[in-house]
Amino acid sequence: MHKFIISPFQTLRLAVAAFTTLSLTLAAVPEPLPLVEIDHRVDSLHIVAEGSTRVGSTHHCEEPVLRMEPGGEEDDAKVSFMAPRGAWDLAAFESVEIVLTNAGTEPVVVWGQAANPGGEANRDQTRNAISISPGATDTLRVRLVRRPEDPGWETFSPFIMYFREINVRDNTVDPASIERLALWLEQARPGQSVLIHSIVATGEGVPAPVPFFPFVDAYGQYIHSQWPGKVYSDDDFAGLIEKEQAEMRDWSGPPDWNEFGGWAAGPELEATGFFRTEKYEGKWSFVDPSGRLFWSYGPTGVGFGGGVTPFTEREHWFRDLPSADSRYASNFAEQEGARGRFYQNRSWRGFSFADANLRRKYGEDYRSVIVDVSHARMRSWGFNTLAAWSSYEVAQHQRTPYTAMIHPRGPMIHYSLPDVFHEDWARAVRDALEAERHTTAKDPWNIGFFVDNELAWLFRPRAAHVGQVAIQRNRKTASKREFVRMLREKYGSIEAFNSAWEHSHASWEALLDSNQAPDMDNAAILEDCGDFGMAYAERYFSFIREVLDDVAPNHLYMGPRFHGHIDKELFALAARYLDVVSYNVYDNPPSSRVERYRDIDVPIVVGEFSAGNNLVQTPFRYEGRPSPDPEHRVRLLDRYLRSAFADTHIIGAHFFQFRDQPLSGRPDGEAGMRGFINATDTPHFDMVQSNRRLAYELYRMRFGQTQGVE
Repeated sequence: MHKFIISPFQTLRLAVAAFTTLSLTLAAVPEPLPLVEIDHRVDSLHIVAEGSTRVGSTHHCEEPVLRMEPGGEEDDAKVSFMAPRGAWDLAAFESVEIVLTNAGTEPVVVWGQAANPGGEANRDQTRNAISISPGATDTLRVRLVRRPEDPGWETFSPFIMYFREINVRDNTVDPASIERLALWLEQARPGQSVLIHSIVATGEGVPAPVPFFPFVDAYGQYIHSQWPGKVYSDDDFAGLIEKEQAEMRDWSGPPDWNEFGGWAAGPELEATGFFRTEKYEGKWSFVDPSGRLFWSYGPTGVGFGGGVTPFTEREHWFRDLPSADSRYASNFAEQEGARGRFYQNRSWRGFSFADANLRRKYGEDYRSVIVDVSHARMRSWGFNTLAAWSSYEVAQHQRTPYTAMIHPRGPMIHYSLPDVFHEDWARAVRDALEAERHTTAKDPWNIGFFVDNELAWLFRPRAAHVGQVAIQRNRKTASKREFVRMLREKYGSIEAFNSAWEHSHASWEALLDSNQAPDMDNAAILEDCGDFGMAYAERYFSFIREVLDDVAPNHLYMGPRFHGHIDKELFALAARYLDVVSYNVYDNPPSSRVERYRDIDVPIVVGEFSAGNNLVQTPFRYEGRPSPDPEHRVRLLDRYLRSAFADTHIIGAHFFQFRDQPLSGRPDGEAGMRGFINATDTPHFDMVQSNRRLAYELYRMRFGQTQGVE
């Protein structure tokens, strides 16, 4: 804590109202109550300023105001107003409103917070933020979100995957005991200045605690929390559109990017008209069609709407679901089963909040609107890539580069391993890629092709897991027949094979009919399964390379998006056929995993990474983990990107994913709130602002002097 600084030419005249117990009935909305009165009297001072904030009064406006501005080096400029008698009793009120003016020359982000005694991180406090354009006046509304009753985890455990507990104290308060109000500027810089006109309690409150159920509102949002841009009525959508358009005018995109998102201010390299790779000054990089260095950054799944969430047998979770015969009829679904959890063996009905909200926000013609909105967001937010699973309906408009995601539908030896020695697999690969010949395979805005996703190579050396799986399949599996052929060639007799593998098959035909699991602790078995794994990988990568060279000779082959621990020999084999090795790296920082393959010296694109769960918008928590600070996701994103920008082999990173999963979970129970937008098509304010700060400096951090993890 530091004392605030008062400018020499200013005198601070601030009185903090001593709040007495109200004798109000909730039958009528109470009159707004000034919590901080700015006038000509000098009264008891209950202010704490953090960092190098300057706070002072001024009378240059029609009425007295308080001025807050950074006082020195870049830091959050924060000032807290402390209740004069320990705590304000605001139980009669719904929120605190602060009227603010941006007196500076650039946009500012102002956060406000109300906290109970002892409130810290996310716990026992509630907060909100607004972005204010230069010269504009706006009202920051901090709702006093009532703490709900704790329903316990047991009621959710059959439905929700990964999480282990409920937290009802994060982002909620007891409104009868508000100890402090705080205001701060996000990423404050000298020259910024914010005028505080008034701070009042307003609106009609209700007693706390409140019932937990229902906890999903009509828009698919968590009821018992608040965040910037939360939707409370259909009328809010128009304001959110206007607000986002204003923000995108203020942040129109990095000034040193060209039309592709390449480094316009950087060197001019060979322009081929398509994306390629080159090692420039010791660092691998994409090169865009115009010959500029390009570092690929963007979210997966950019497009329309989101997943369906079931409501069968848990209708009490939801408030105000529309009727099935309303304009949202097409957003309902009836399905059988799920990949796991409660609905695995049940029929169920569900609803897509994300699709319904697009109708509410943009009208029935929302698909055409979303195309323009998506591209505008990408540039404004600092993204230059529509990553895997993004809609081609959006991508084909050639305003943002994209990656093509191909999933051949051929025979499998495992849920995530194709039967690559089967002629039907080869046909499926050729058919899937041939379908791209006249679309993505001709498009200079297509960076390249991912084929398949996260195949089950797993952790064993030399892809030995593939052999382990193949030998247990039946004789109709072409990969098993090929493996047995290799074993027969190596051992000659079934007796020699049985001796090495410690099996007792009567013949090679008997081995083909056996599904006996191999003992992977046996050195001979591990070696043989590895030999087959490498033969399998050779067939897999070489065949797809051959077909792509025919169908899309100008485009990059970026592989099947490795994940988990990938054996170095397998990585090296893949690198012989790939232009770029794709790897879904969730390690933070990513350089810790990439370091294993440094000496292979190939460019790597991170096909997926993430930055935690948005705990403000969900009550679900991982068991035993403390409530993180409100900037938790922002700090994770910052750490990851700084490392990735600096790594000489990483040439792009794709964020998973663009849109949150449903709060109440997919049919299989995944309920990750880890996107850049939520179910209402509202951007996660903190993530977007943080992303702009980093991505707008991408090329200077990558190729300039500012590099690495701090």
